Amino acid sequence: MPGIDSIFPKAGIWAALAAALLTSGCAGWMRDNMELAPTPWRRIQPAALPVTLPPAADVPVVAARMRDTGTVYKSYLAVLGNPTALPGENRLSIDVQTLPDSLLGALVQPPRIFPVPLYTSETLMAKTRKEFPDMEVKLAEVSRRNRYGDYDYVVAQNLANSCVLAWQLLTDHKRMLPERIEAVRLEYRACGMGDNVRALLAPFDGLVLTLPETVLEAEELGGA
Repeated sequence: MPGIDSIFPKAGIWAALAAALLTSGCAGWMRDNMELAPTPWRRIQPAALPVTLPPAADVPVVAARMRDTGTVYKSYLAVLGNPTALPGENRLSIDVQTLPDSLLGALVQPPRIFPVPLYTSETLMAKTRKEFPDMEVKLAEVSRRNRYGDYDYVVAQNLANSCVLAWQLLTDHKRMLPERIEAVRLEYRACGMGDNVRALLAPFDGLVLTLPETVLEAEELGGA
């Protein structure tokens, strides 16, 4: 007797289940869930952020916030100190995408809150124009590496200040992410006086994720 996969391919199974839910009185709930907006940002203590920055880095956390989008996404924002008079906040944002814990949840996930890839040439140009007006911006020719892998960044400079915008998408389940976590998105924006770009990137180089599901020591990732 042929197996169920040969009779109903996986795509067909998902379609059939979705159709069954839509005709079983759940249609309104599913529609509302798909359009679910993020909750308002709420203040949290800096210690509640799922990340620690290297103690030697001079980047005080001025404020910390978080919000949810359904049960799948949690977003965190750390507002960092800014010694310059440039517009905009120095910040570190963390978006965590978890896997649904039920078949129903898998069928009715909210829309992804971050794009993949994180930036295209067009969206990066628009982002840097907004973040660093009237500054000379250059995309780094070579990616940089922290304990979670390679990341890309841009450098913006004027006569008195330098800024960096770095971003990273973590999807490596073999080395760091448990199956419960689908992806983690990191974005870091920092401006400082002078032209020491390496010092500006040091906090992003040395950060450590402390999510309960992703606690890994640096030594476990070193040399990989």
